[in-house]
Amino acid sequence: MNHCYIGCPIWTHPSWFGHIYPTKSAQANSLVAYSQYFNSVEGNSSFYHLPDVVTLARWAKSVPQNFKFTLKFPSTISHQGNLSQSHKLVEQALIHFSVLKDKLGSLMLQLPASFNPASLDALASFLAVIPTQFKIAVEVRHPDFFAKGDSERHLNQLLQGFNADRIIMDTRALFACNTHALNAKQASLIREVQEKKPRLPTHVVATGQRPIVRFVGGVDIEQSKPFYQPWLHKLKQWLDEGKSPSLFFHMPDNQDAPWLAEAFIHDFNRLFPQQPLKRFSLPPRFRQQQGMFD
Repeated sequence: MNHCYIGCPIWTHPSWFGHIYPTKSAQANSLVAYSQYFNSVEGNSSFYHLPDVVTLARWAKSVPQNFKFTLKFPSTISHQGNLSQSHKLVEQALIHFSVLKDKLGSLMLQLPASFNPASLDALASFLAVIPTQFKIAVEVRHPDFFAKGDSERHLNQLLQGFNADRIIMDTRALFACNTHALNAKQASLIREVQEKKPRLPTHVVATGQRPIVRFVGGVDIEQSKPFYQPWLHKLKQWLDEGKSPSLFFHMPDNQDAPWLAEAFIHDFNRLFPQQPLKRFSLPPRFRQQQGMFD
């Protein structure tokens, strides 16, 4: 995709089997099916448990050569201990992730909201021990890092110094949902997801060469489209600058995430026909008339 990587936060969803995947496709084969459409995945499972080397080797064999796994460091590193003293855990994680070889994209360090500006030295210590062959992206959630003051400037300068990317989390479509206009089931799901996702400003900054956007859609694709429109132009700018961006499309239950990504690619190619992204064709969305919550 012109050095652009697009995908979802998962590669399997129960409703995809028998629709975009074979009816009885085994769990192990779902990654093969997923990689026929997308060239990357945001692997959130590694946040909860570091995959063993056998599993990672199987993943690598399941996808084409140009596919990239963008994986999270385990929470034992980012959330449960002292970041600056996690060197042994980091070393173990890197040994495992190295099994993916050229199919390893960026490694994401998702930090909790408790990680504040006073902790930047710990982040510097963490980044300093990462060998340069690994590409690191960092997500912060403390409000001071979004206030456009010294704290944010120091964070961005630190990341730039290590050629690390600052992950951009765009939850505007999610929080624009009016739950009072939804039925009880829809409203309950939206509120549940809103409680889990950060409600922070979307600061568009590329501190490295591989910017990552985590776009969280709203109640449906049409409602989400106006919020991804600015990313069409930003993606074109990044590509023109020689960057290799990644965009991962989330939905409240992720059932429609592939179609949200497909819509984005369609709109990009219509806007920039001289520099199109690689298209893929999904079957029409199932239960389209009933909606994804029925």
